[in-house]
Amino acid sequence: MDAIRQVLIVEDLPDVAQWLRDQVMNLLSPERIEQASTLLQAQEKIREQAYDLALIDLGLPDGSGVELIRPFKEANREAMCVVTTIFDDAEHLFGSLRSGADGYLLKDDTEAEFSDQLSGILAGRPPLSASIARRLLEQFHPVFGEKEVTLTPREKEILTLIAKGLSVKHAAQKLGISHYTAAGYMKDVYAKLQVNTRAEATLKAIHMGLVNPS
Repeated sequence: MDAIRQVLIVEDLPDVAQWLRDQVMNLLSPERIEQASTLLQAQEKIREQAYDLALIDLGLPDGSGVELIRPFKEANREAMCVVTTIFDDAEHLFGSLRSGADGYLLKDDTEAEFSDQLSGILAGRPPLSASIARRLLEQFHPVFGEKEVTLTPREKEILTLIAKGLSVKHAAQKLGISHYTAAGYMKDVYAKLQVNTRAEATLKAIHMGLVNPS
């Protein structure tokens, strides 16, 4: 990006918000920085003002910051939307990226690491904490010696529906089976893929060619 003029920081902890503000001011020299401490405040600001950059915390008092990502990107097509959070698990990470986040920074990185990643925005570098970049690579890097996993046709069907965002209950209704039966299929899928969350199951299945993301 050539320049960052308008910035929105969404963070509910005052001391962290001030730290982020100082980082942005020192590294990016914007003309204006707006702050919001709740989902509602941020939604109002996104409707009222255009921005070049948003730093969004996920754990807000009135909801998840993930809910802000898509509306922000829709309202600010050329802007960068970067998650700044303490959550380093796959579910938060891939949920944010699927919603349109352009970067993902961990607030417990060292200040030098955080600053380096944030300043890279001006050079066109996607801001990703090192541990997050490693997690992304792990999801798509081939694992040599990995045992071939075979899902039954029904397991593929329910995993496909889950990957499209349906709950287990709604997937069961669509397939004409009971919620209990559907939950049993998902338990078997988790065991076969050696995962613990829906996000991890979906990504691993896509990576292994078991489910078509389209």
